[in-house]
Parts: sequence; structure tokens; C-alpha cells
Amino acid sequence: MTYRASKATGNVFHGSRTPLAAAIAATLGGCLLSTPALAQSAGAETPDDSTTVLAPVTVQGTYQGYPSRSYTVSETSSATGLSLSQRETPQSVTSLTRQQLDDRQVVNIAQALELTPGVTSNETEVGGRTAFRARGYDISNWKVDGLQFPGGSDFSGGGNALNMDLYERVDIVRGANGLLGGTGDPSATVDLIRKRPQKTFGGSAYGRYGRWDQRRIGADLNVPLTEDGSVRSRFVITQQEGNAFRDNESTRARAALANFEADVTEDTTLGLGYQYEYNKTFGAGWGANVPIWYADGEKADLSRSTNLAPDWSYGEYQTDTVFGSVSHRFNEDWTLDVRAAQSDTEAVNHRGLAKVNRGGGGTFIGYWDQDGSGAILNGLHNSTDTRTRSVRVDLDGVYDLFGREHEVMVGYNDSRTVERSPEYSCTMSSATASVDSSRCMYRATNGLPISDWRNGVDGDIDLDASRTGRSGKTVTRLRGLYAATRLNVTEPLSIILGARTSNYKTVSDSASGDHTSRSEDGVFTPYAGVVYDLSDNYSVYASYTNQFTPQSEETSSGSMVEPIKGESYETGIKGAWFDGRLNASAAYFRTKQENTAVRDGASLTPTGDQAYTAGTGNETEGLDVEVAGAITPNWNVYGGYTYLHFRRVDSDGRSDPSHLFKLSTTYAPGGSLNRWTFGGGVYAQSHIDAVSGPAGQPSNGVSTGPTDVKWPGYAIWNAMARYDITDATSLTVNVDNLFDQHYYTRYGFYAGAIYGNPRSASVTLRTHF
Repeated sequence: MTYRASKATGNVFHGSRTPLAAAIAATLGGCLLSTPALAQSAGAETPDDSTTVLAPVTVQGTYQGYPSRSYTVSETSSATGLSLSQRETPQSVTSLTRQQLDDRQVVNIAQALELTPGVTSNETEVGGRTAFRARGYDISNWKVDGLQFPGGSDFSGGGNALNMDLYERVDIVRGANGLLGGTGDPSATVDLIRKRPQKTFGGSAYGRYGRWDQRRIGADLNVPLTEDGSVRSRFVITQQEGNAFRDNESTRARAALANFEADVTEDTTLGLGYQYEYNKTFGAGWGANVPIWYADGEKADLSRSTNLAPDWSYGEYQTDTVFGSVSHRFNEDWTLDVRAAQSDTEAVNHRGLAKVNRGGGGTFIGYWDQDGSGAILNGLHNSTDTRTRSVRVDLDGVYDLFGREHEVMVGYNDSRTVERSPEYSCTMSSATASVDSSRCMYRATNGLPISDWRNGVDGDIDLDASRTGRSGKTVTRLRGLYAATRLNVTEPLSIILGARTSNYKTVSDSASGDHTSRSEDGVFTPYAGVVYDLSDNYSVYASYTNQFTPQSEETSSGSMVEPIKGESYETGIKGAWFDGRLNASAAYFRTKQENTAVRDGASLTPTGDQAYTAGTGNETEGLDVEVAGAITPNWNVYGGYTYLHFRRVDSDGRSDPSHLFKLSTTYAPGGSLNRWTFGGGVYAQSHIDAVSGPAGQPSNGVSTGPTDVKWPGYAIWNAMARYDITDATSLTVNVDNLFDQHYYTRYGFYAGAIYGNPRSASVTLRTHF
């Protein structure tokens, strides 16, 4: 007898067990068909006095749809370079699969990381800088297909344009990962995996409509170019437009991917492709868009739609990437993989916002009065052109030693980033005033006053920018050799040893002629991990690595802050069931970090930006608990809990919750509801003892320094329902922030805050062919 899950899950379970029985059997290690009751439920006769009892027979089952409909992956190489299962990897590794991204209608990197256990985010402004954090530190290590990529969501990075329709999944390695990246970021490494061509024809298309007139369409087409699929292609295209809950805010996004592969021989595959990603946010600000306090020091409680950004304010980002690869298999054991890419990111920031900013003598002014006066329009214009070239060469295979088989990987990677920043001269003007700025920055001391902030920004205020002909340039190169081996010492014990030597150099020339440089040669990064199998389902592990992370912040003299150095430890237990389709883990981690850049009071760099100095560092520890995969063939679950404790803090204010919980699940009930899939989830974080800095609570409209604030905790619920109209076409309804919780995505930056999204709903029609 064959039991099938509903068409909505795409998973099929073959065998004489029901899915639930199979799950219990796999967990307990027993053969349930050996019991009469369950044998009868599976269609067998119950033995009695007239029956001959045969020896028990165990029938193994498999999911036919795995991993395409799964919430986990069978293996990943993002942590060590070795292709290992979750349980075999001595580190916390999370994978967001295509099914998860589709179920939650994820379209950008911020939404993807919102699902990821242990990862938080806090915005600096709307449509601009967003810091993603893990284990108490900013994430700065970004990759696409294992290659370094300037993926930060800031004024010059490519993160603001990342479009998730182009990617099959996202791997997130929490903790330091200097073995492969060179920079041992103690938070996490994010590796996006592109969609690749397949050998059979097929595709999908969808259309979505949501609150605030959000409209999105997309198509994904796989086309074999030869009959046997040895030459194949994949094309993805997507576009989105719509408004937002804030005044004057709207977005445009579009993306395209053309990916080609050719099997030139049975053992060699060539790949070549191009992708384009674009995003523009109108009504984008420069800083937190809602004040925490009025000028008299009283708490402000403004509408979530408040956004004192003029209609000409925007942030625009575009990334064009050309990539290629060669993969050659020497035999069944050894493979050579070469990958290269060039990404060009263009970013333009033409921003205005009424907010608090620096006054004279270390004070901060620009607080709003309750009668509508006091607001001053700040302004900013800049642009950057960033080109990153990356290459990676990996040779991996197996070898025999002392009668056992072991895996090994050796490699080299090299990335070179050139960032050019033209210099601009600006004029902010109104009907009655005009102010020039050679640096195109307007703060509270040189911005223009707003007549009445309750009526928005005056329509006659404008900002014009023109190039001076000068430009700044920063060149950063990171390259290194690395190797790792997995020694299968005994049947239950494996040891992973690795090492990397890195060379780092950055040279910066400002538009005014200032020159700075820093280089580090022969930086050694060790890696050690051990995994011990307690049983067929459980293993314990431990790992260690050190950290080396260059910093771009400048001191008051114009030099760069010393690189971050530190150590990371992790130990825990992992479980895997149903041939790895359900994974769970619990980990303890501890990280030490020195030289973290902190604000140098009211000091400025020679170019007028905030100056930084090397602090004494941070030390964190905590717990990560995670589960991902299929509990039954028609029940997916994904989530985790993180506890974070700062043993030592030297930073500009805590922005991490002590407790973080995330959970997403979908269930296809079957039976008369076999065309339905229902799902839900929650994101919850505890309050944060944060700091509003460098500006804090004012007295008579003036602040002289930071103020401790409590960033309120919150829980955001979501729900979804999908109905399969046909085997190929489905209709999905998603509701986010189901209970319309008021919460903040930033609280305490220059005495400001940013509201999170109110309740919203969307409807998606998707078809496969």
C-alpha cells in the first residue's frame, strides 16, 4: 500500500507505514509493523489461532519531493568548505530553502534574515542603512555562491538591491567563519545560492497584490538548449512597485537572471551568467524618522505614518553581476571547482529628513516643539560606484589513511573591491533662503527650518547637487590560502582541522587628497572541530576559531581603527531524523573581541564625519536552539530560540535582545482538505536596555549627551493559507503582523525611532509548468 501526502506539500511517502507511524518508528528505532494493531492499520491481517505468523518485515520509506519542498537541506559546504550534513558540521548552520521563501513571500534579504534564528536587525533610516546582527555583533561577511560580495545594507553596499527571487536558498553560518572568508566575523556569514539551470524544461510564474497597493510579478523559466539537457539555461525576471504605510514612501524593485551551463564532457561543466538587481525607495530618510522626545523632554507618541522626508528624497541602488564557473571531476573521489564573479554596484543617496543633529560645542539641537515649530530639514547627497572582483578555486576529495576514508579540501580565494565616491557641491533652498554646502551635508546648524512639521515638509524646500570633478577612491584586497580535512578517526568520532593564511590591504585617497593605507600579511586563522556520534540520531560537537576583521571607521586623525581580533568557541548537541529531513540542535557559544570601533565623543574626522576610536572590546556568550525540517511528510517546521548575554560591553549602546524566539510552520491536513496548506509563525524578542546616542533626552530643546532608554520587546504573529486550484496552480493569502502590534525596528539613534510595519495582507497567484 502507498500513502501520499497532499499535493500542497509535494512530498510523497512510499511504504506500508503511515507518515506518523514512520516518524515514530524512525525516532524510537522500532519496527511498528511488528505489532498486530499497527500491522492491521497498514492493511495486514491480525494473527490468530488459524494464521501463520511470519517474521516481521521492515519497509523503508523515502520522501520523493525532498529537498525541493523541504525546510532543510541535505548538506552544505558554507561552514568549512567540506560538503557536510547539518549534523556533521561542528557549528550552527541554518539554511532558508526555496519553499520557506515562497511560503512567507520573502523578496529581500531583510525579510529572509527576519526568519533566521539568532539574527536581529536594526535600521538606521528608512530605505538605507540596516545592521543585521548575530551573537551581539554586526554581520559583515556576505557571499554569493561562496564568493565575497559587498552585501551590506548601507549607503554603498549591494544589500539594498538583493532580490530573493534570483536565489535558490540562503545559508547562514553563525559564529566566526574566517577559514573561508578571511575575515573572522564573530556574528554570522550569509551565503546566497543562485538558481541554477536544470536538464528538463519547466518553470513558474506568479502575481501578487498587497496592502498599500503593493504589486509584484515574477517568472522563472528553465530551458534545456539540447535534447539531453547537456546545454541548459535558466531565466528569472521580477518586478515590484508600491507604496508604504509612511507618508511619501514608495518603492520600485526589479531583477533579472540569465544562467547557462554546459556539460562539455562527462566530467567537466562550464557555467556563465549575468544578473541585474535594482531597488529605489522614495521618501527614504537620513536617520530615524520619528522623534522619541519633544523639545521640552516629554515623550512623543506620533502616528506610524509620520515621515518628515520631502517627496524628492530617495535612495537608489543597482547591482550588475557577471559570473562564471568550471567544475571538473577527475574521478569519483576528486573534484576541482573554479568560480569567479564581477559585481558593479551603483548607489545614489539624495536624502532629506527633519531630525535632531549636532549643534555647536558638543550639543544636539533640532528637537520638535509640540506647537509644530522647531523641526529643521537635514539633507545629504552622495553616490558611490563599487566594483568587486572575486575568484575562488577549490580542490576536494577523499583519501585513505589507517584503513579509513577521510575528506579533504584545499583552496584559494581572492577578492578586490574598488569604491569610487565623486565629490559634490550642494545648495538647499526655499522661497526665502539658500544655503550652500561643499560637502553636501545639512545638519541642524545649516539645514532649513520647517514652518509646521504637523503639515509635513514645506513644498518649496529643495536640494540641488552638482559634481566638483574630484573624487575619492578606496581599494581593498583580501586573498588567502586555506585547507581543511575531516578525519574519520573511528566510526562515531570525526575531527575537522583547518587553517588559513590571509593577506589584507586597503588604500584610501579622499577627494581632498588625504591618503591612508593599512595592510596585514600572513594573518593565520586556525579552525578545529570535533563531532562524536552518540547514536544513529544524536551527536555532540565542539569547535574553535579565531577572528581577524578589518575596520573602515576613521579616527579623528584620519587613520583607520585597528582591526578587530578575538576568539570564538562553540559546543553543542545535534539531532537528525528521517535521513536528515528533520534537524535540531542546541549550542553554547562564547566570543571574545578586542579593538571594536566606538564613537569618539563629539570628535570628527578630517572630512567632517563622526570619528571613532578602538574600544576595549566585547565578550558575549549564549545559547542557540534550532529545529528545521519535516516532522511528517506534510508538516514542516522551522525556528529557534537564542539567549544572549554580554559578559563585557564596550560599544555605543546595546541593540541586541537577551531573548529571541522565531518559529514558522506549515501543515497540509490531507483528506477532504488535501488541497489546503495552512501556516503561521511568530517573531518575538525581549526588551533591550539600549542607549539613545549620541543625542539623548533634551532640556529646553538641547541635549548634551546620550540617555539610557528601554527598547520595548514585542511579538509579531503571521499567518498563511494556500489553496491548490489545480495540481499546478495555487492561491496563497499571507497576513503579517496579524494582531497589528506597535513596535520599533530602531529605538535610540540621535533621539529617534523607526516604527515597524503595521498589519498587512497579500494575495499571490502562482502557477508551475
